[in-house]
Amino acid sequence: MFRRWWFLKAAGPAPTTEHHPSRREIRREIRDHNALVLGEWEALRDRLRELAAERVTTAGTVFQAAELRLPTEESAARRAYQWALEAYEAAGRLLDRADHRDTDLPDLAAAVVLAEQAVERLAAAHLLHAGQRPGPLAVRCYYNPLHGPAETTAEEPKNRKTRQRARTTTREAAADRRPACHACRTAILAGQAPDVLPALLPAKAAPGRKGPVLVPYFAVPRQWSPWSTTACGAYDPATPALVLRGDHHRHPPH
Repeated sequence: MFRRWWFLKAAGPAPTTEHHPSRREIRREIRDHNALVLGEWEALRDRLRELAAERVTTAGTVFQAAELRLPTEESAARRAYQWALEAYEAAGRLLDRADHRDTDLPDLAAAVVLAEQAVERLAAAHLLHAGQRPGPLAVRCYYNPLHGPAETTAEEPKNRKTRQRARTTTREAAADRRPACHACRTAILAGQAPDVLPALLPAKAAPGRKGPVLVPYFAVPRQWSPWSTTACGAYDPATPALVLRGDHHRHPPH
């Protein structure tokens, strides 16, 4: 879904020794490049807005069909159900701001993540209510939380020497560094860039740049984004509460 944005990193004209562009040409090249970046970002944001709206709508339909009324003694089921409700509400709030000027791609990805996790936790509440033990939430791909679940690697040998011999390449070590879906893990093992979720950094937040730039979402400093260290909220169970308090509003300077 997001592979096209990588070409923007090399979209500028290649320097030559035969031609020295004038200031007017440089300004035009910068203007054209900035328009290219913003156009790509807007296209991606439109697609993500549609995906987030679809996931939030689906979650709402599931909640209507699977509403629970739990007695107070079923504390575990009540906690799971309450978390699911808060995650669904938080996803809706993120979606409500889809057209706000400060809303970036990771914000909409977080809406998708929360809507899907709300449905997962609702299912867990039903299992607890039925006296069964649910499993944990699915671990999402770090590189792009919109991908499938992270691929589980084979269990490492317990013996340290055997473990060191088993991991023979730097690519395998890189692939194991973060939770990754099958596609991203395969790309890393092949020496390619995974299909990373991008974020937009304005020029003031990107030193040395003459305009906005698309970067991996996890490269945005934590003080500017609550999503960069949590896979758009997928790794932090406190995310629904964070959004409902409004504490997720952190953005780089424009």
